[in-house]
Amino acid sequence: MRASIKKYRNANADNVADADPHQLISIIFKHILANVAIASGAITRNEIENKGKCLTKAIALVGELQDSLDMEQGGEISAGLFDLYDYIIRCLLQANIDNDCEKLDEVKNLISEVKEGWDAIPVEKRVKPT
Repeated sequence: MRASIKKYRNANADNVADADPHQLISIIFKHILANVAIASGAITRNEIENKGKCLTKAIALVGELQDSLDMEQGGEISAGLFDLYDYIIRCLLQANIDNDCEKLDEVKNLISEVKEGWDAIPVEKRVKPT
C-alpha cells in the first residue's frame, strides 16, 4: 500500500481501521463528495471560512488519490486518472476563488462517475492487502 494511503488510514483510524486498500479509496471518494457538498452549501450561505476549509480538505484528498496511482503498472489508465484528478483540483481551486457552485457540481459528477467505476470492480480483480 502506498505511503500516502497509509498516512490517510493512520489519520482516520477510527473510520478506516478495517478497510482494505480498495475500500479505503472508496472512503476517500465519499469524503471528497461530502466536503464538496458542504462547501456548496457554505457558498449558498456565504460561509466563506467553512467553504475554504471543506475545499482545502477535498483538494488534499484528491491529491492523495493522485499520489496513490501506480504510474508504472497502471499505464494509460493511471495517466488518465492523474490528469483527471489534476483537472478536478483546478476546478476546486477555481470554485473556491469564484464561489462557483456549478464548478462544484461538475466535480461532484466527475468524482461520482469515477467512484461508480471503482466500486464496480469485481472483488476478484481488486488489489489484495499487503
